[in-house]
Amino acid sequence: MSKNILVVGEYGKIFIDPLSAVLGDQWAIQHWTIEQPKAELFDLASKASILVVTAELTYSKDKQLIEDLIRAGKQLQLIQVPFSGMEWLHPDWLPAGCKVCNTNQHSEPIAEYVMLGILEFAVNMRLMDRELRQGRWTYGGSIVRGKKHSEIQHKTIGFIGFGHIAKRVTELATPFGMKFLAISRNPKQDSRLAWWKDSSHLDELLSESDYILITSPLSDSTRDLINERTLKKMKPTGVIINVARGPIINEEAIYQALKHRQIGGALLDVWYQYANTENLEMQPSAFPFHELDNVIMTPHTASWTDDLDARRIESVTQNIQNFINQKPLVEVVF
Repeated sequence: MSKNILVVGEYGKIFIDPLSAVLGDQWAIQHWTIEQPKAELFDLASKASILVVTAELTYSKDKQLIEDLIRAGKQLQLIQVPFSGMEWLHPDWLPAGCKVCNTNQHSEPIAEYVMLGILEFAVNMRLMDRELRQGRWTYGGSIVRGKKHSEIQHKTIGFIGFGHIAKRVTELATPFGMKFLAISRNPKQDSRLAWWKDSSHLDELLSESDYILITSPLSDSTRDLINERTLKKMKPTGVIINVARGPIINEEAIYQALKHRQIGGALLDVWYQYANTENLEMQPSAFPFHELDNVIMTPHTASWTDDLDARRIESVTQNIQNFINQKPLVEVVF
Protein backbone atom coordinates (compact mmCIF):
# COMPACT_ATOMS: atom_id res chain seq x y z
CA MET A 1 0.00 0.00 0.00
CA SER A 2 1.35 3.41 -0.98
CA LYS A 3 1.54 5.96 1.80
CA ASN A 4 0.00 8.76 -0.20
CA ILE A 5 -3.16 10.67 0.72
CA LEU A 6 -4.82 12.94 -1.83
CA VAL A 7 -7.07 15.72 -0.56
CA VAL A 8 -9.22 17.23 -3.30
CA GLY A 9 -11.03 20.58 -3.20
CA GLU A 10 -10.39 24.01 -1.69
CA TYR A 11 -12.40 23.12 1.41
CA GLY A 12 -10.09 20.13 1.90
CA LYS A 13 -7.35 22.43 3.19
CA ILE A 14 -8.84 22.18 6.67
CA PHE A 15 -7.83 18.49 6.87
CA ILE A 16 -4.18 18.80 5.81
CA ASP A 17 -2.55 20.06 9.02
CA PRO A 18 -4.61 17.82 11.36
CA LEU A 19 -3.76 14.76 9.24
CA SER A 20 -0.07 15.71 9.18
CA ALA A 21 -0.13 16.12 12.96
CA VAL A 22 -1.52 12.65 13.64
CA LEU A 23 0.23 10.73 10.84
CA GLY A 24 3.66 12.37 10.96
CA ASP A 25 6.06 12.26 8.03
CA GLN A 26 5.37 8.60 7.19
CA TRP A 27 2.48 9.67 4.95
CA ALA A 28 2.67 12.14 2.08
CA ILE A 29 -0.39 14.39 1.86
CA GLN A 30 -1.07 15.99 -1.52
CA HIS A 31 -3.67 18.66 -2.24
CA TRP A 32 -5.43 19.55 -5.51
CA THR A 33 -7.96 22.29 -6.24
CA ILE A 34 -10.31 22.64 -9.15
CA GLU A 35 -8.26 25.48 -10.67
CA GLN A 36 -5.32 23.14 -11.28
CA PRO A 37 -4.91 20.98 -14.42
CA LYS A 38 -6.91 17.76 -14.46
CA ALA A 39 -3.89 15.82 -15.68
CA GLU A 40 -2.17 16.68 -12.40
CA LEU A 41 -5.20 15.46 -10.45
CA PHE A 42 -5.29 12.13 -12.23
CA ASP A 43 -1.55 11.64 -11.74
CA LEU A 44 -1.87 12.29 -8.01
CA ALA A 45 -4.89 9.99 -7.80
CA SER A 46 -3.00 7.15 -9.48
CA LYS A 47 -0.43 7.20 -6.66
CA ALA A 48 -2.82 7.57 -3.71
CA SER A 49 -4.21 4.87 -1.45
CA ILE A 50 -6.50 7.28 0.46
CA LEU A 51 -8.66 9.96 -1.12
CA VAL A 52 -10.47 12.76 0.72
CA VAL A 53 -12.91 14.40 -1.70
CA THR A 54 -14.97 17.48 -0.78
CA ALA A 55 -18.36 18.60 -2.04
CA GLU A 56 -17.00 21.19 -4.46
CA LEU A 57 -16.31 18.49 -7.01
CA THR A 58 -19.87 17.21 -6.88
CA TYR A 59 -21.07 20.67 -8.03
CA SER A 60 -18.41 21.05 -10.73
CA LYS A 61 -19.55 22.03 -14.22
CA ASP A 62 -17.43 19.11 -15.44
CA LYS A 63 -19.90 16.27 -14.84
CA GLN A 64 -17.28 13.65 -15.75
CA LEU A 65 -14.67 14.86 -13.28
CA ILE A 66 -15.65 12.74 -10.27
CA GLU A 67 -15.87 9.49 -12.23
CA ASP A 68 -12.56 10.15 -14.00
CA LEU A 69 -10.89 10.96 -10.68
CA ILE A 70 -11.99 7.76 -9.00
CA ARG A 71 -11.25 5.58 -12.00
CA ALA A 72 -7.75 7.06 -12.09
CA GLY A 73 -7.21 5.91 -8.50
CA LYS A 74 -6.21 2.36 -9.27
CA GLN A 75 -4.51 1.95 -5.88
CA LEU A 76 -7.27 3.52 -3.76
CA GLN A 77 -8.22 1.55 -0.68
CA LEU A 78 -10.24 4.21 1.16
CA ILE A 79 -12.31 7.16 -0.03
CA GLN A 80 -13.20 9.38 2.91
CA VAL A 81 -16.01 11.86 2.30
CA PRO A 82 -16.46 14.67 4.86
CA PHE A 83 -20.18 15.06 4.19
CA SER A 84 -23.18 12.75 3.93
CA GLY A 85 -24.99 12.65 0.55
CA MET A 86 -23.57 9.93 -1.68
CA GLU A 87 -25.79 9.89 -4.79
CA TRP A 88 -22.92 11.30 -6.89
CA LEU A 89 -20.71 8.21 -6.48
CA HIS A 90 -21.34 4.87 -8.19
CA PRO A 91 -19.87 1.69 -6.68
CA ASP A 92 -18.83 0.35 -10.07
CA TRP A 93 -16.27 3.16 -10.39
CA LEU A 94 -14.32 1.84 -7.40
CA PRO A 95 -11.19 -0.30 -7.62
CA ALA A 96 -11.52 -3.75 -6.06
CA GLY A 97 -11.52 -3.68 -2.28
CA CYS A 98 -11.85 0.08 -1.93
CA LYS A 99 -13.99 1.23 1.00
CA VAL A 100 -16.03 4.44 1.01
CA CYS A 101 -16.93 6.23 4.24
CA ASN A 102 -18.80 9.45 4.81
CA THR A 103 -19.39 11.57 7.92
CA ASN A 104 -22.54 12.47 9.81
CA GLN A 105 -21.47 15.54 11.74
CA HIS A 106 -24.43 17.64 10.64
CA SER A 107 -27.35 16.23 12.65
CA GLU A 108 -27.24 18.79 15.47
CA PRO A 109 -27.32 21.99 13.40
CA ILE A 110 -29.82 20.62 10.89
CA ALA A 111 -32.15 19.57 13.70
CA GLU A 112 -31.94 23.07 15.17
CA TYR A 113 -32.66 24.53 11.72
CA VAL A 114 -35.71 22.28 11.37
CA MET A 115 -37.07 23.37 14.75
CA LEU A 116 -36.56 27.02 13.78
CA GLY A 117 -38.53 26.40 10.57
CA ILE A 118 -41.37 24.64 12.39
CA LEU A 119 -41.64 27.45 14.92
CA GLU A 120 -41.47 30.12 12.24
CA PHE A 121 -44.32 28.61 10.25
CA ALA A 122 -46.37 28.35 13.44
CA VAL A 123 -45.62 31.80 14.87
CA ASN A 124 -44.91 33.80 11.67
CA MET A 125 -42.56 36.16 13.50
CA ARG A 126 -41.05 37.54 10.28
CA LEU A 127 -44.43 38.81 9.09
CA MET A 128 -45.35 40.22 12.50
CA ASP A 129 -42.09 42.17 12.54
CA ARG A 130 -42.63 43.44 8.99
CA GLU A 131 -46.19 44.57 9.76
CA LEU A 132 -45.34 46.36 12.99
CA ARG A 133 -42.37 48.15 11.41
CA GLN A 134 -44.95 49.72 9.10
CA GLY A 135 -47.17 50.67 12.01
CA ARG A 136 -49.74 47.95 11.35
CA TRP A 137 -51.05 46.04 14.38
CA THR A 138 -52.27 43.18 12.20
CA TYR A 139 -51.34 40.51 14.72
CA GLY A 140 -51.67 40.33 18.47
CA GLY A 141 -54.07 40.38 21.36
CA SER A 142 -53.57 43.96 22.55
CA ILE A 143 -56.75 45.04 20.73
CA VAL A 144 -58.29 41.56 21.01
CA ARG A 145 -58.90 41.62 17.27
CA GLY A 146 -55.46 40.93 15.78
CA LYS A 147 -54.59 37.81 13.81
CA LYS A 148 -53.63 34.79 15.89
CA HIS A 149 -50.65 32.54 15.37
CA SER A 150 -50.42 28.78 15.89
CA GLU A 151 -48.83 26.56 18.53
CA ILE A 152 -46.77 23.44 17.89
CA GLN A 153 -47.80 21.43 20.95
CA HIS A 154 -49.92 18.43 19.95
CA LYS A 155 -48.89 18.86 16.31
CA THR A 156 -47.43 15.92 14.36
CA ILE A 157 -44.11 15.63 12.55
CA GLY A 158 -43.97 12.94 9.89
CA PHE A 159 -40.44 11.76 9.09
CA ILE A 160 -39.54 10.45 5.65
CA GLY A 161 -36.43 8.59 6.73
CA PHE A 162 -35.60 8.12 10.41
CA GLY A 163 -31.84 8.46 10.75
CA HIS A 164 -29.51 10.74 12.73
CA ILE A 165 -31.25 14.01 11.85
CA ALA A 166 -34.81 12.82 12.41
CA LYS A 167 -33.89 11.24 15.74
CA ARG A 168 -32.30 14.47 16.92
CA VAL A 169 -35.37 16.46 15.81
CA THR A 170 -37.45 14.03 17.88
CA GLU A 171 -35.32 14.79 20.93
CA LEU A 172 -35.62 18.55 20.44
CA ALA A 173 -39.35 18.51 19.65
CA THR A 174 -40.43 16.20 22.51
CA PRO A 175 -40.44 18.98 25.15
CA PHE A 176 -42.80 20.93 22.88
CA GLY A 177 -45.34 18.14 23.21
CA MET A 178 -45.24 17.10 19.57
CA LYS A 179 -46.21 13.70 18.12
CA PHE A 180 -44.04 11.69 15.70
CA LEU A 181 -44.61 9.31 12.79
CA ALA A 182 -42.01 7.79 10.48
CA ILE A 183 -41.59 5.77 7.33
CA SER A 184 -38.38 4.24 6.07
CA ARG A 185 -37.14 1.39 3.97
CA ASN A 186 -36.42 -0.74 7.03
CA PRO A 187 -38.83 0.26 9.82
CA LYS A 188 -38.09 -0.69 13.42
CA GLN A 189 -39.58 0.06 16.82
CA ASP A 190 -38.98 3.34 18.65
CA SER A 191 -40.93 4.24 21.76
CA ARG A 192 -40.90 7.93 20.83
CA LEU A 193 -42.88 7.30 17.64
CA ALA A 194 -46.63 6.81 17.42
CA TRP A 195 -45.80 4.48 14.53
CA TRP A 196 -42.91 3.60 12.23
CA LYS A 197 -43.90 1.86 8.99
CA ASP A 198 -42.39 1.01 5.62
CA SER A 199 -42.39 3.36 2.64
CA SER A 200 -45.67 2.00 1.27
CA HIS A 201 -47.37 4.03 4.02
CA LEU A 202 -46.31 7.39 2.59
CA ASP A 203 -49.88 8.54 1.89
CA GLU A 204 -50.88 7.76 5.47
CA LEU A 205 -47.95 9.72 6.85
CA LEU A 206 -48.68 12.74 4.63
CA SER A 207 -52.36 12.85 5.56
CA GLU A 208 -51.71 12.63 9.32
CA SER A 209 -48.78 15.05 9.63
CA ASP A 210 -48.73 18.79 10.24
CA TYR A 211 -45.04 18.98 9.34
CA ILE A 212 -43.29 16.56 6.98
CA LEU A 213 -39.50 16.33 7.24
CA ILE A 214 -37.51 14.71 4.42
CA THR A 215 -34.10 13.35 5.41
CA SER A 216 -33.86 10.24 3.22
CA PRO A 217 -31.09 9.81 0.61
CA LEU A 218 -31.72 10.53 -3.06
CA SER A 219 -32.04 7.31 -5.06
CA ASP A 220 -34.10 5.88 -7.89
CA SER A 221 -36.78 4.96 -5.34
CA THR A 222 -36.93 8.40 -3.70
CA ARG A 223 -36.62 10.67 -6.74
CA ASP A 224 -39.99 12.46 -7.22
CA LEU A 225 -41.30 10.62 -4.16
CA ILE A 226 -43.23 13.78 -3.36
CA ASN A 227 -45.14 14.61 -6.52
CA GLU A 228 -48.46 16.00 -7.73
CA ARG A 229 -50.38 12.96 -6.50
CA THR A 230 -48.74 12.66 -3.08
CA LEU A 231 -48.86 16.39 -2.37
CA LYS A 232 -52.64 16.12 -2.58
CA LYS A 233 -52.51 13.75 0.41
CA MET A 234 -51.13 16.49 2.67
CA LYS A 235 -53.28 18.58 4.97
CA PRO A 236 -54.11 21.98 3.43
CA THR A 237 -52.24 23.49 6.40
CA GLY A 238 -49.33 21.03 6.15
CA VAL A 239 -45.74 22.23 5.82
CA ILE A 240 -43.06 20.20 4.04
CA ILE A 241 -39.39 20.59 5.00
CA ASN A 242 -36.61 19.29 2.75
CA VAL A 243 -33.05 19.09 4.10
CA ALA A 244 -32.12 16.01 2.04
CA ARG A 245 -31.94 16.48 -1.74
CA GLY A 246 -34.07 18.69 -3.96
CA PRO A 247 -35.25 16.10 -6.52
CA ILE A 248 -36.93 13.98 -3.82
CA ILE A 249 -39.71 16.55 -4.30
CA ASN A 250 -40.84 17.04 -7.87
CA GLU A 251 -39.85 20.60 -8.76
CA GLU A 252 -42.92 21.67 -10.71
CA ALA A 253 -45.37 19.86 -8.42
CA ILE A 254 -44.19 21.61 -5.24
CA TYR A 255 -44.11 24.98 -6.97
CA GLN A 256 -47.67 24.60 -8.21
CA ALA A 257 -48.90 23.33 -4.84
CA LEU A 258 -47.40 26.37 -3.12
CA LYS A 259 -48.52 28.84 -5.78
CA HIS A 260 -52.12 27.64 -5.58
CA ARG A 261 -51.95 27.25 -1.77
CA GLN A 262 -52.87 23.58 -1.82
CA ILE A 263 -50.55 23.14 1.19
CA GLY A 264 -49.60 25.40 4.07
CA GLY A 265 -46.00 26.00 3.07
CA ALA A 266 -42.50 24.67 2.53
CA LEU A 267 -39.04 25.14 3.98
CA LEU A 268 -36.51 24.26 1.29
CA ASP A 269 -32.77 24.10 1.94
CA VAL A 270 -31.93 21.86 -1.03
CA TRP A 271 -32.57 22.71 -4.67
CA TYR A 272 -32.73 21.81 -8.34
CA GLN A 273 -29.89 23.91 -9.71
CA TYR A 274 -26.85 25.16 -7.86
CA ALA A 275 -24.35 27.96 -8.17
CA ASN A 276 -20.72 27.09 -8.82
CA THR A 277 -17.41 28.91 -8.39
CA GLU A 278 -17.85 30.52 -11.82
CA ASN A 279 -21.43 31.68 -11.22
CA LEU A 280 -22.52 32.65 -7.71
CA GLU A 281 -25.67 34.51 -8.75
CA MET A 282 -28.53 32.39 -9.99
CA GLN A 283 -31.99 31.28 -8.93
CA PRO A 284 -32.11 27.77 -7.41
CA SER A 285 -34.98 26.61 -9.62
CA ALA A 286 -36.44 27.08 -13.08
CA PHE A 287 -39.65 28.09 -11.29
CA PRO A 288 -40.02 31.45 -9.48
CA PHE A 289 -40.18 30.19 -5.90
CA HIS A 290 -38.76 33.56 -4.84
CA GLU A 291 -42.09 35.19 -5.75
CA LEU A 292 -44.04 33.05 -3.25
CA ASP A 293 -44.72 34.11 0.33
CA ASN A 294 -45.44 30.62 1.69
CA VAL A 295 -41.97 29.19 1.15
CA ILE A 296 -38.79 29.84 3.14
CA MET A 297 -35.73 29.48 0.91
CA THR A 298 -32.19 28.87 2.19
CA PRO A 299 -29.06 28.03 0.15
CA HIS A 300 -28.17 24.51 1.40
CA THR A 301 -27.01 26.03 4.66
CA ALA A 302 -28.80 24.06 7.40
CA SER A 303 -25.60 22.38 8.63
CA TRP A 304 -23.11 25.09 7.63
CA THR A 305 -22.23 26.39 11.09
CA ASP A 306 -19.10 27.76 12.72
CA ASP A 307 -18.66 24.52 14.71
CA LEU A 308 -19.04 22.09 11.80
CA ASP A 309 -15.42 22.10 10.60
CA ALA A 310 -14.02 20.97 13.95
CA ARG A 311 -16.37 17.98 14.08
CA ARG A 312 -15.58 17.02 10.48
CA ILE A 313 -11.83 17.27 11.08
CA GLU A 314 -12.06 15.01 14.12
CA SER A 315 -14.22 12.48 12.28
CA VAL A 316 -12.10 12.36 9.11
CA THR A 317 -8.73 12.15 10.87
CA GLN A 318 -9.97 9.47 13.29
CA ASN A 319 -11.40 7.30 10.52
CA ILE A 320 -8.22 7.54 8.44
CA GLN A 321 -6.23 6.56 11.53
CA ASN A 322 -8.59 3.62 12.03
CA PHE A 323 -7.97 2.53 8.45
CA ILE A 324 -4.19 2.77 8.72
CA ASN A 325 -4.17 0.94 12.05
CA GLN A 326 -6.60 -1.72 10.75
CA LYS A 327 -9.32 -0.79 13.21
CA PRO A 328 -13.05 -0.80 12.38
CA LEU A 329 -14.18 2.02 10.12
CA VAL A 330 -17.21 4.17 10.91
CA GLU A 331 -19.95 5.34 8.54
CA VAL A 332 -19.10 2.81 5.83
CA VAL A 333 -21.20 3.45 2.70
CA PHE A 334 -19.74 0.85 0.33
